[in-house]
Amino acid sequence: MNKLSWHRTPLLTIVFFAAKEIRALVRNITNLLPVLAAVVVTDKLWVTYSVIGAYLTYIVIRAVLNQRYFLYSLADDAIHLRSGILGKTNLTLKYERIQQAEIDQSWYLRPFGLVTLRIDSAGSAGKEVEIPGLSMTRAHYLRERMLDGTATVDATTECVAGTDAVAEQAVNTAVTKPVKHIQFPLGEVFRAGLIDNKIFVIFAVLMYPITQGDFFEELVIPWLTKQLSFIQSSAIMSIGIVVLTILVMFFIAIGLTMLRYYNLQLTVVDQLYQARMGLLSIRTLGFRYEKLQRVQIRQNIRSRLLRRYTASVNQLQPRATGQQQESTTFVLPILTVEQLSQFCQWLGLPRTDTLLWQKIHFISLLHPSFWIALTAPAIALTCYFNDVTGLVSLAIAAGTWVLLQAYAVARWHRYGFVIEHGWLAKRHGVFGRKENWYPLYKTQQISVYQSPWLRVLGYAHLVIHSAAGTEMIKYQPYQTAVALQQEWVQRIGTDFRRWM
Repeated sequence: MNKLSWHRTPLLTIVFFAAKEIRALVRNITNLLPVLAAVVVTDKLWVTYSVIGAYLTYIVIRAVLNQRYFLYSLADDAIHLRSGILGKTNLTLKYERIQQAEIDQSWYLRPFGLVTLRIDSAGSAGKEVEIPGLSMTRAHYLRERMLDGTATVDATTECVAGTDAVAEQAVNTAVTKPVKHIQFPLGEVFRAGLIDNKIFVIFAVLMYPITQGDFFEELVIPWLTKQLSFIQSSAIMSIGIVVLTILVMFFIAIGLTMLRYYNLQLTVVDQLYQARMGLLSIRTLGFRYEKLQRVQIRQNIRSRLLRRYTASVNQLQPRATGQQQESTTFVLPILTVEQLSQFCQWLGLPRTDTLLWQKIHFISLLHPSFWIALTAPAIALTCYFNDVTGLVSLAIAAGTWVLLQAYAVARWHRYGFVIEHGWLAKRHGVFGRKENWYPLYKTQQISVYQSPWLRVLGYAHLVIHSAAGTEMIKYQPYQTAVALQQEWVQRIGTDFRRWM
């Protein structure tokens, strides 16, 4: 192997490392609850100022040292990184193991034409590798090289060493390839905010700090009371304040979604899929088709009313937290019926309207029906001991049972799976709907599971393990489950296509 040439990021990336420390603080805020409690309880301002000043000093010093000791080098088959202040880390990522590479043009680096390259690899235990301070041309070149899984020593070294000539030539060559493109107008991004609205998340985050101290009681409430002085009833005024607060947060949530997905556009070049989005910070997220592990198509109630779909592509094992998984999953949050059909065609998914979905046996209703049946007498007794008349109690219990049982039947009716054109698909959902599509040949393990209850009934679950997670096909007759397992394993064993 040739001698590695190590490179340090620009001094400006100290801001990046400082922002990284602040994000880590927000994610692990629960670890600082004792300190926050001391700050809130004490009435001495110097304690608050000391804590804030000490932490800001810590962030600055740690950011400077992180920039000083962060080094990276690119070889012909891997990327090498060195990091750490007291504890040193040496990391080597093979190109063939890299699943996803994202270009993030943060608002504080945009004026200088610099970006951050984020890399995810198989077996990285949910950790990201970030290289800040690259030029846009160089980052695009490196990302395409990594996703291709190949690179040449001379070209890569020349690109990293300080000239973008090779990178620019490679990017221009890529542009000449056939390009498929979908542009999402601002109106569609607004609809995405309506569909994926984080109002309750914002409410949970903001309500506690807002209601602490005198700001809310001495300024906000009097101001709202003055603005709503034409309302005579205090109850109506309280309801109006709550509704106004919810509406404000609702539109704040829409605004945050629009900031994230502003100018969203999908581009497909030679099996390389990439989405570019963002207003303040611009993100370019991409993956190669052969590394696809799962395609998910979903609708919630709002998207069904708007006749829109959300599509996401997973390439590696879902992360430990939903926030981390969402930040790196390739997502198209708003697709019309025509755009979804086009996207599925590019991915090679069969048309869902022509599929014959296989249902599970109605015996699967026994388990939820048993628990639903217990709710009726429980509700009736609760109403009775709360001075509700017997007839009304029975009516409430019966109505609740009918609604829950109807929901269980609707879930059973919507549940289905299918094997078509090498894809394994499962769908479920009543009010919201979800379809998961897996390339069958990439399945890692198929097992037949029987609990004591299933053994008595003579049924089994098929458990499918893939690099994108675990899927379960429920309530199949035992012999049918074993036959499907053998058939699918045989098909997987005779397919030698690249799966990662």
